[in-house]
Amino acid sequence: MTEIINEGPPQLNRFRVSRRRGESAWLYVMLTIIGLMVIAILFSDAYQEAFREIIPGLKLTLYLTLGAFVVSMPLGLFIGMGRLSKNRAVNTISRVYIEFVRGMPMLVFIFVVAFVLTRDFADLIGVKTRSIPMEWRGGAALCLFYAAFIAEVFRAGIQSVNHGQIEAGMAVGLSRWQVNRRVVLPQALRNALPALGNDFIALMKDTSLVSVLAVTELTQQARIYSGSSFRIRESFFILAVVYVSLTLVLSLALQLWERKLEIPGPS
Repeated sequence: MTEIINEGPPQLNRFRVSRRRGESAWLYVMLTIIGLMVIAILFSDAYQEAFREIIPGLKLTLYLTLGAFVVSMPLGLFIGMGRLSKNRAVNTISRVYIEFVRGMPMLVFIFVVAFVLTRDFADLIGVKTRSIPMEWRGGAALCLFYAAFIAEVFRAGIQSVNHGQIEAGMAVGLSRWQVNRRVVLPQALRNALPALGNDFIALMKDTSLVSVLAVTELTQQARIYSGSSFRIRESFFILAVVYVSLTLVLSLALQLWERKLEIPGPS
């Protein structure tokens, strides 16, 4: 005997299908736009030449993105936990750092790190300032800047953990450090994942700002090529295609990761 399962009223089913289509409509539009851009590149010698000249900068862009994010994550976690510390001095220092960095435009912060703090650091360790590459200065600026934002993400993630679970961990004999490591931080990381993913994508795009230091990432490569060939349209068209494609890939990867880690709720 065939069992008939009632999945709900037809109106509700139609609404669910319509909602799914609406949620994926943006993706189809984005893929169409990128596809048209790629077609323009494939069938134009000028665009192909621009692509070959600009794309080598992608390697440094990815290095800056991954390196800065890997360093800013533990630094942001440390500052975020300091922000929650009951020690007034630690709490004050952490909050001052966060508010000071977040209150400054990133371009200004890059100049401060690259031309002021780097010189002080070089004098402190006894080396010449010019011996420190601009790539390192730009990467350091990205790390220090995004550490302030990631600190706030971790702070919010830690505070979102139910306090009753902390008390339960203490009740079964776990130390405060064990409770933080085994109970609080795993849940805080899960809760903070969407915001951390957005920060990673924003960091990738903000690597373009280090072009002001003549660091030859994607944007600087486009500026160099457009200045030497006077093909401004082709240069920045290619740059837009590459950044939009990277952003779309990272956004889709983040959504898949979120779904994989999602805790199933009641249907």
